[in-house]
Amino acid sequence: MRHCLYFLDMKIKLKHDVEYIIGRDTQALIRIPGQTISRKHARIISRNGRFLIEDTNSMNGLFVNGKKTLTHVLFDGDHITIGTCYLVYKEFGDATFEEEFDRELTDTLLIEHQMAELLQSVSDKKAHKQLLNLKRTVNKAKTKLHALANRDRLTRLYNRRYLDEELAKELERAKRYKYMLSFLLIDIDHFKQVNDVQGHQMSDRVLTSIASIIRKNTRVNDLVARYGGEEIAVVIPEMKSDMSIKIAEKIRCTIETDMPKCMGLSVTVSIGVGFYSPGEKAEQLITKADKSLYEAKKRGRNMVVIYNRSSS
Repeated sequence: MRHCLYFLDMKIKLKHDVEYIIGRDTQALIRIPGQTISRKHARIISRNGRFLIEDTNSMNGLFVNGKKTLTHVLFDGDHITIGTCYLVYKEFGDATFEEEFDRELTDTLLIEHQMAELLQSVSDKKAHKQLLNLKRTVNKAKTKLHALANRDRLTRLYNRRYLDEELAKELERAKRYKYMLSFLLIDIDHFKQVNDVQGHQMSDRVLTSIASIIRKNTRVNDLVARYGGEEIAVVIPEMKSDMSIKIAEKIRCTIETDMPKCMGLSVTVSIGVGFYSPGEKAEQLITKADKSLYEAKKRGRNMVVIYNRSSS
C-alpha cells in the first residue's frame, strides 16, 4: 500500500518511520512558503500503522475536509487546507489507479498552485488581502457546489450517488483497518396511505421530519442518505453491533413518539440492519439490510430486525 500526499506540483510518498513537518521553515520536509503559513504549521506522523496529521500551534489553524481540527487520522481522499494551500491525501494499492489519479488531480492542483504563487507575488497588502478573500470565497463556492451535487433537494440528506461512493470507501476502510461497519435501511410504514389520504405536501413534510429525527439521533461521522422514495439509509462506521442496534431502536422509538406531536400523525418506521463481513461488497451488505427490512414488514412493521443468515 502506497500513501501519498499531493501538494501543488509535488507528490510526496509518505514513509511510516519519518515525521513530516509542514510549514514555511527552511528545514521543514514539506515546505510551504507564504504569509498565512506558520514556520511549523503541522506535522504528519505514523501511529499504529496509520498516518495522522496534527496542528503544531499554528496561527491560522489546520483544516481537514473543510473542518478545523487539531488532530485527524488520515483516510483515503482527505483534503487538507493549510493557510492558502490545498493538499490531498491518497492511498493506493493499484499502480494503474494511482497513475489515473495523478492525471485527474493535475488541473485542480495547478489552479491551487497558480493562486498560491499569485498571493506570494503580490506585495501590496490591500491587494493581497483582496486576493485572499477571493480565494476564500471560491473555496466556499466549491463547498456549496459539492453540497448541491451530493444532497437530496427535499430532505437535505445525502443522495444515492454520494451514498454509493462513500459506502465503497467505508467498506475499504473497514476491511483494511478491521473495524465494525453497520448499514441501516429505514422505510416509512404505510407511506402510500399518507400520500393518498393527506396529499403530496403532507407526505413531503413527513419525510423531511423523519429525516431530521434520524440526523439528530446519529453521530456526525455517520452517513445518512435518502436511498430512494421513502427509504433512508444510515452507514455507521467504527461502532460495535450492539450499539448500532441501540441507535436503530432509538430512531424507531423517537419517530413513533415524536411524529404525533410535531405532525399530528401517527407514523412509524421499519428498520433492517446488516453488519459488514470481511471481504463483502456493498451490494451484499445492502442486501442483508434489505432482507431484514422485508422481514420487519412481514412481522407487522414498526420494528428493528437484524440480518440472520439462517432466517433469510
